[in-house]
Amino acid sequence: MVTRAAWLRRAAPGPVPAYAWSMSGSAQPDWLSRAELELLPAGPIEGTLDAPSSKSLTNRLLVIAALAKGTSVLRRLLASDDTVAMTSGLRALGARVGCVDGETEVTGTSGRPVAGGTEVDAGLSGTTLRFLAAVALLAKGTVVLDGREPLRRRPIAPLLDALRAAGAEVLTDDGRPPLRISSRGLAGGRLRVDASASSQFATALLLVGPYADEDLIVEVGGLRELGYVRLTVGAMARWGASVSEEVPGRFRVSARAPYVARAESVEHDASAAAHLYALAVATGGSITVANAFETAQPDGRMVELLTSMGARFTRSPAGTTVERRGELTGVDVDLAAMPDQVPTVAALAALARGDTVIGGVEIARGHESDRIHAVATELGRLGARVEEAPGGLVIHGGAPLHAGRVDTHSDHRIAMAFTAIGAVVPGVEIVDPGCVAKTYPGFFDDVVRLGVGIA
Repeated sequence: MVTRAAWLRRAAPGPVPAYAWSMSGSAQPDWLSRAELELLPAGPIEGTLDAPSSKSLTNRLLVIAALAKGTSVLRRLLASDDTVAMTSGLRALGARVGCVDGETEVTGTSGRPVAGGTEVDAGLSGTTLRFLAAVALLAKGTVVLDGREPLRRRPIAPLLDALRAAGAEVLTDDGRPPLRISSRGLAGGRLRVDASASSQFATALLLVGPYADEDLIVEVGGLRELGYVRLTVGAMARWGASVSEEVPGRFRVSARAPYVARAESVEHDASAAAHLYALAVATGGSITVANAFETAQPDGRMVELLTSMGARFTRSPAGTTVERRGELTGVDVDLAAMPDQVPTVAALAALARGDTVIGGVEIARGHESDRIHAVATELGRLGARVEEAPGGLVIHGGAPLHAGRVDTHSDHRIAMAFTAIGAVVPGVEIVDPGCVAKTYPGFFDDVVRLGVGIA
């Protein structure tokens, strides 16, 4: 696996290479460099391993530590393309990030990031582009943010409207990156943001709130589930900020409680763990994710959803174990709280008996791909019967699936979710497997460790 020191070296300012996380120097094959790979079913999987660290928390904590006064220590940070992009961007904005004895030290800017025409390359990282667009409010100058083409198509206009309302001048390419943000600071007061396309718009504004001149009130509109916003608030509070949810969806951030440097370890990534659980559920096997415990991450609820489909889970000091010994059945589920799991649930639904109805996920059309359309298309390639709706999917389980090439649409979640089908159905090929480097560079190495073959 790539060492944290290597990650930090690669995180120097400049373009972020696609799929940086090759296994060069390792005896294991480099799955990420292949144009496609074929999965070889090998029966029920059995195994124990760790999930990667949380991408959501890694990038939030990096921003918080970069704004704090003093030097913070972050342990077990995720090393992936998204976190490389964030680290590189924060360095460009004046934070110092280094590796000392296997731990990451971040010396913050005391809420005064640098500007002066600073350019940030977010690569394919939506969190980097969105969070650092808000950080640019504090820079008192001009910051330019850009990314690679797929990122340029992802929604950001509501956040830019909020930045303008906060007093920034924002120039764009017809509403899309590159973004040129010029600011004289963040005054505070009331800001409203439409987060129907992404909860990250609200998170971005909240993260910079402690450094406004006056208390910042963020009113979040269009978001049915606030789990990821509250995950942000919890992290901010641990680092010394004072944030209150005055009514559901309205948050007040005190301007008198800046972040205080501290040490923190990043917990497991519940979204990534769900892909591992899906392998066990699909194959009728069992997996223990040794570092997965109770979490405030919304995707931690996937274990309960898998139970409703025919699995069972247990938590113990050894981690979280998910297993399936009986029949897999369809469900009717609203995934508004965890839209990242649309591909996971849909893939399992195609293997289940009965219909599965997934709703509440209009937001998934603006993720790395239009996940509703992409998942429907790729399931259809494998023989599943799927109906696409504006805000979800209907998967008619029980249709015989067959071999086929799965276009991942450069979407890491689709690549990992459809691996669960390939672990059961012979001849499934995953095109562009390297896209998993966005959040889980070691995914296919872990798949092999669990007993699934790769040709």
